[in-house]
Amino acid sequence: MGRVFELLGWLATASAGGLLLTQAVGWNGSTLLAALHALTPYVLAVTVPVAGVANWRKRHGLAITSSFVGLGALLLAWPLVFAYDLPAPDPNGTEISVAAVNLLFSNPVISDAADDLLLRNADVILFSEYTVRHQSALRAHRVAGAYPYKVERNGLYASGIALWSKYPIAINQQPRTARSTLDLFIDGPDEPIRIFGVHPPTPISTFDGWIADLEIFGELGSAATEPTLIVGDFNASYWHPAFRDLLRSGLSDAHTTHGQGFSASWPTDKFFPAFVRLDHALTANGLVSTSVEDFTVAGSDHRGFVVSVVPAR
Repeated sequence: MGRVFELLGWLATASAGGLLLTQAVGWNGSTLLAALHALTPYVLAVTVPVAGVANWRKRHGLAITSSFVGLGALLLAWPLVFAYDLPAPDPNGTEISVAAVNLLFSNPVISDAADDLLLRNADVILFSEYTVRHQSALRAHRVAGAYPYKVERNGLYASGIALWSKYPIAINQQPRTARSTLDLFIDGPDEPIRIFGVHPPTPISTFDGWIADLEIFGELGSAATEPTLIVGDFNASYWHPAFRDLLRSGLSDAHTTHGQGFSASWPTDKFFPAFVRLDHALTANGLVSTSVEDFTVAGSDHRGFVVSVVPAR
């Protein structure tokens, strides 16, 4: 029995170590590896008990190796625990609240989701998986009257996207992404804010398109000179090297900044709890987030959130 445990322990440690090695070198790999990367924080659920039992059974080689793998996972997660400081917000600035909502293309209770959005009263709403059916239901709801400015790109299944605003919208050129990306200016109370509404394909469906879109988002954020918000369902988490590359381009993640880096937004429609955050709000160029709050979206498989942003001092 002891040999069986040791063999299984080494297999588990080697698998966890190999996954962390791909993280250390920043290798995005393939569809399968992208799926496994989302599970990276759960490496500790493997290495801690293996190290503990191995130490108890005096399998010191296994205990030390497993402990080092666990330490590697902790070092990778360090930025989520000790987030960098953002510039101070302008005390005289006016906050703008932006809700990000993945509706789920097959959502059967859009009116319930709309009821909740009406109560939240965000200044801007970014909808992902926005279909013609969703558009019809939302425009027939009272919430539509609160948002006189709308930009909508209907699509099949999960490819549609839309942005509703209480402030006037100016549309920029459509970025050349695998899925529709909105590049807009919101005429805010202090100054125009550039908002990119994003929803790249999943790495499971179109791996190359997913990587390319994330790279484009980083380029767009780096090239923009205006206060910038990139928001939506990225189909990527902090645990994906491609997403961390995006952050290194000068973007700040609101959930991480406000101590919620370990929070999860997907999936919410299973018997098990959500285990990964795919939905993000990234700020840059003199725009800072002051708060972020998650909420349940009726009929969806994602949690939504409302982020408040304001110009930096």
